[in-house]
Amino acid sequence: MMRRNTIVHFFGGTLLAATVLLGAGAAAAQVKPAPPAGPGQTIKDERALKLLKGMSDTLARVQTLGFKVRGLVPLAAPTGQYVNLIASTHAVMQRPDKLFVESRGDLFPSDLYYDGKTVTVVAFDENFYAQRVAANATIDAFIQNSQPGSDALAPFVELLSSDPYAVLTQGISSVLLVGQSMVGGVMTDHLAFVAKGIDWEIWIGTADKLPRLMVVSYREGERQPTFTVEFSDWMLDTPVPARTFNPAIPKDAVKLEFKLHGLPQSK
Repeated sequence: MMRRNTIVHFFGGTLLAATVLLGAGAAAAQVKPAPPAGPGQTIKDERALKLLKGMSDTLARVQTLGFKVRGLVPLAAPTGQYVNLIASTHAVMQRPDKLFVESRGDLFPSDLYYDGKTVTVVAFDENFYAQRVAANATIDAFIQNSQPGSDALAPFVELLSSDPYAVLTQGISSVLLVGQSMVGGVMTDHLAFVAKGIDWEIWIGTADKLPRLMVVSYREGERQPTFTVEFSDWMLDTPVPARTFNPAIPKDAVKLEFKLHGLPQSK
């Protein structure tokens, strides 16, 4: 299930990845969808679960993983309305314990590095950085236990776990295969899920079994109502240079305190 607290909130700036549906056109359904659900009706469509499991297995079996996401992030304005800012993110992971996340766009530009021992966040525009040395931890432990900010969200972070299927299906009450549609020129299977306080959808490539689009809507909570994340430039088991996970810190950058609650600190 999508969690509110993730690894991507930093000192009031947000390292978020969310996207608008760019170049995605709706197409007539290519499979016969399950009967529409009435109010409060529970549907467990095994076809959708099978497709989600296939996607999870595709992601879980690789040693290295890379992708880009781009789109819109809704943020509360002083007027009380939500305004959308453009954000883009590039993520690279190497199992079991290395992660790099580059965040750009209208939001707080920053880079996050994790090498299994040290978490580093560099804010280039503000010319500061923060580090924390932690006991050895896998990416799973890092994602599950790190809560550096309240109500931060990157929907894609669940896909980095060693078993995305187990994480994504936790607490779901309804599952539906909506049909098929084109997303960025790729034919996809469109799945919809309901969990406590959350409705979410995912579009999975029919041929490559990779996520192409996610929409997460929160029915509870006080912040962002909806995030839409589009994926591109997938790299599976592509060699990743070791320097990718080495922090690039400007020489004159100011070091600030950075606390990640939940991860055991190195003694």
